[in-house]
Amino acid sequence: MKGQKLLLAVSILLHLVCLLGIPPVSVAAPSPQESPFELPVQLIGFPIIIVAVRLSNFVKKLAYSLNPRTYTSRTRRSAPLAEPPLNIAAVEKRLIAELGEHVCVFENVCEEYAEHARTLGGSNHVLDWEQLFKGYDASDADDKRNYLLSVFLGDIVASPGLCHQLAKRGRGCTGIPPAKGIRSRGSMKLRRTQN
Repeated sequence: MKGQKLLLAVSILLHLVCLLGIPPVSVAAPSPQESPFELPVQLIGFPIIIVAVRLSNFVKKLAYSLNPRTYTSRTRRSAPLAEPPLNIAAVEKRLIAELGEHVCVFENVCEEYAEHARTLGGSNHVLDWEQLFKGYDASDADDKRNYLLSVFLGDIVASPGLCHQLAKRGRGCTGIPPAKGIRSRGSMKLRRTQN
């Protein structure tokens, strides 16, 4: 804030210097008593412009160096990776309201996708849709919806604790989850669990 005020003051001062330094334009005929030596405008104008640019760059750099956020590490400046506190009861109520009383989550699938999303952090990763559809096809007809819910809940919320708490509250699917693997273009890792 101080740097911006200083920059504004410097720019106003330079404008005033430029305006006062320009001789008035006269429409009348030149007087016969002109001095034999005339100072070219470029000799005064260019140095003023160069000084103005250097001063403004100096003020910008000074404001940047005086800003306390400059000296914090980039990880501290970015969003924290700690899990936000989630109200498990509210999440469970919302799942029941949206998907019905028989909704359940495959804990292992949800945790695997949550861990994968968490390791990649805030980077934009792309799921391996072929692998996701293989797991979808391998699941029973009744579990297809719950499998997709487990995948997307883990990938979007990125909280293995949420998956575990939902299973602990009785929302864990009792069936055997299909063979799962995660491969994204961001990490190119393939993990498989054995049934």
